[in-house]
Amino acid sequence: MEEVMLKITNLHKEFNGNKVLCGIDLEVHQGEVVAVIGPSGTGKSTLLRCVNLLEMPDKGEISIGGVSVTAPKIDRRQQYALRSMTSMVFQQYNLFNNKTALQNIMEPLMQVKKMPKKQAQESARRILKSVGLSDKENVYPSKLSGGQQQRVGIGRAMATHPQVMLLDEPTSSLDPELVGEVLDVVRKLASRHMTMLLTTHEMDFAKGVADRVIFLSDGRVLEQGTPEQIFDHPRSPRLKTFLSHYRH
Repeated sequence: MEEVMLKITNLHKEFNGNKVLCGIDLEVHQGEVVAVIGPSGTGKSTLLRCVNLLEMPDKGEISIGGVSVTAPKIDRRQQYALRSMTSMVFQQYNLFNNKTALQNIMEPLMQVKKMPKKQAQESARRILKSVGLSDKENVYPSKLSGGQQQRVGIGRAMATHPQVMLLDEPTSSLDPELVGEVLDVVRKLASRHMTMLLTTHEMDFAKGVADRVIFLSDGRVLEQGTPEQIFDHPRSPRLKTFLSHYRH
């Protein structure tokens, strides 16, 4: 078994007295793709945002690579160290609208990796090629389709070679016919053994890319297993009910 790249222990988060995460324990191994599924409002996005400390957990421990933090006592230096181990792909792309596709990918290389401009440009071109967008390097986000914008977003997240890539509902803003092109890029990353934790409401997407699927309900991990175990042989009544809404 590959080494544990991400370890979450007893993670808690609440908003205004509303408990969103209630003691999450989770491990993701190096090169593993783990998909988190579950009803809306069950804490999937909050879990990802807590992993890279966009949201501060109330309690619990997070370890990525050699960096460990324990909530709530997390200082700025620890926050930066943990966040530098991850990169995040958002639902709404979060691209810089005033920068071209190429410049969007160059940005973290120059800002985070302190790479010289020419080197950053070469590296960003390679990444654009790998997400199938070489011909769009000088195009601004407003002129790209949703699928293309999300592929630039994934390229930008890849640029810093994170230990763990976090993808928050990467296909939720896309028209159905564009989901496939994002799925292909994620599959390509999976084939290169990129460690990924992603949330999704697309069961086919989870089935298509994940090594393991986590079912989150009411802020708890209710069930986990291979896609086959989760989708074809669900054990808990809650998961069976959840999946029945997706079966046509």
